[in-house]
Amino acid sequence: MASRSTLRFLLAALPVFEGASELCDAGDSACAAKSSALLQHGARQSRADDESLYGAALAPICKDAADFLPEREMWAYCDFYGNGAVLPDEATCNAQDGCYGGSGWCHCEGKEGCLAVGGYWLAQTCTMEVEMFSQEQREMLHLADSSGTCLDLEANGMRASDVVSWPATKCCASFPATVCDKDLTPQTPCLHNEDFEHNKTMWSWCDTYQAAPSVDECNSNGCEGNEWHCHCETKESCLAVGGRWNEYQCWQDLAYMSTEVHKGISMAKSQHSCDDIEVWHSPLMYSVDWLGSCCSSGQSVCQELGGSSGGGHHHHTAGR
Repeated sequence: MASRSTLRFLLAALPVFEGASELCDAGDSACAAKSSALLQHGARQSRADDESLYGAALAPICKDAADFLPEREMWAYCDFYGNGAVLPDEATCNAQDGCYGGSGWCHCEGKEGCLAVGGYWLAQTCTMEVEMFSQEQREMLHLADSSGTCLDLEANGMRASDVVSWPATKCCASFPATVCDKDLTPQTPCLHNEDFEHNKTMWSWCDTYQAAPSVDECNSNGCEGNEWHCHCETKESCLAVGGRWNEYQCWQDLAYMSTEVHKGISMAKSQHSCDDIEVWHSPLMYSVDWLGSCCSSGQSVCQELGGSSGGGHHHHTAGR
């Protein structure tokens, strides 16, 4: 079993995905703006920093060139082991907002905190991601853009829709619309989009690695633990032992829902059934049912529509 210090190092090395640790507690309307049902509006509001057209060598992945956000970060993390970075001591790391660490490690969730303690912010921008496409993939996507469809287009063993699926989630202002599905509109896992509870907490946990409370301190504050760990069920008990309370809300999963899932939900609503609709080679219900708790009805679109959800013989694949 990995030691506690090893686990800390691995946690510190994890990349930071934009918005992954944010909470949205400003009310339903404010939280709704963070959801992918309103993602095209939110992305356009931030266009001042990101606006650009495709470079001459870049492949089209969005519905049009004006929707591409070249400087948007797809992923990023704070590097302390290269690029001239200096690993701060424990006190310096923990004194900086957005950073926390211990002996021999430091983790920063944002660029500002990372640079302030001597780290190097290593990020993969949308331009950098698209530049990695092969020449064959670029030609394929230009053909898709001019023809208006990605149907039956493949390059280097990958379908056009699969090539654009991941980068489009971060790099296209009108996502889930892409070069493959230019008219696709945002969906939620609910039968009615307005039923989606954006800021509902799906799960939460207490991080006590940094606080490392004693056994007595842990157990006397309503938590359970021993010399190795302290587990707190509530925010109040977590904060009482010096822990950091983390919550994961419904809008955060919605923000990463792929184009294929959006398309599958749209198809299900049109045919009033999830039957025979597949996403990533599995019935659509597998991609939406686990988010049913985020709907005010308590059920996903497939659960509300009923049916066998994929038991037929003629499957419609949403990713095509």
